[in-house]
Amino acid sequence: MRLGLAAVLVAALAVQGWAAVITVNPNAGSYRPVQDGMLAATAGDTVVLWPGVYDSVHTFNTDLGLRTAICRMTPGVTLRGMNRKDCVIDHTDAEFGVLCQNASGIAVRNLTIRGGVARDAGRLDDGDGRNLVAGIMCLENTSPTVENVSITESATGIVVRGGCAPVVRRTLIARGSHHGIYVYENGSSPVVIDRVTIVGSFDAGVYVYDGNATITSSCITHNGKPGIYTYESLPSVAYCNLYLNGRLIAEPENYGGGIADQTGLNGNLSSEPFYCDYTGGAGYDYHVCFLSPNVGAGQGGVDVGAYGGACSACVSAVTPTTWGAIKAMYR
Repeated sequence: MRLGLAAVLVAALAVQGWAAVITVNPNAGSYRPVQDGMLAATAGDTVVLWPGVYDSVHTFNTDLGLRTAICRMTPGVTLRGMNRKDCVIDHTDAEFGVLCQNASGIAVRNLTIRGGVARDAGRLDDGDGRNLVAGIMCLENTSPTVENVSITESATGIVVRGGCAPVVRRTLIARGSHHGIYVYENGSSPVVIDRVTIVGSFDAGVYVYDGNATITSSCITHNGKPGIYTYESLPSVAYCNLYLNGRLIAEPENYGGGIADQTGLNGNLSSEPFYCDYTGGAGYDYHVCFLSPNVGAGQGGVDVGAYGGACSACVSAVTPTTWGAIKAMYR
């Protein structure tokens, strides 16, 4: 029995020993572009980003045709930043920050993705996912885990289509020029959106177009179109805070399309979250004040949104703004 257990432990350690940590540094070392680290990685490995800005553009063949991205995920590999704030993938010159395509068992954690906002400002054709610029693009039956990621000023934060069902947790999507998360004909398995903050998108916070999603404990506020908008879809929404959405439409609404107002149902609320720095005077901080209605109001008593309480002043920074001023932010 002892020999059998020892053999199992040795085998487990041997398998574990094959996993490698590949370090990418934009200023030094063998791997500088993120894609170089991805090409060197195999299933089970982790590509770790040193602090810095990663903006090398590469072209990939997808089911949408040729598309540009900063990196394409390798099957079975985790992409992780050393510091969420300071490890930055900038896709200003690429359509996607991170391309998740035909790759199982992948994860993106603890980093920031930004850029792309000027290339996708206020598109009219919401139903055509091929035209979207995205911080993270999920294609061809790929369902990554996305955790502790900040996606800012990145057109659409995350696009999901083609049999994909990612899990998105503790993630911030802010100030994009299109939707926060766009779910487009993704199949029967739902996208899991949990403890996510989506704030300041030009269009909808979450748009589910003939797809499936489960949205829990998320804070979706101050978006130009409805916080959650659906077409031929009925996502599950529970313990979420949707507030002051639809600021660019004649009759502002938090829920639109085929989904009825969920406020007061299944733990959902509509209250000012009191962000610590909504206006950006101190660099934007989407933590909330300690007495925010988000604190402890999520499923199972977790905080609603990507961040909990971190400041004492529960003062609304939102002032009336004209449509023209809001639109000008994205031009």
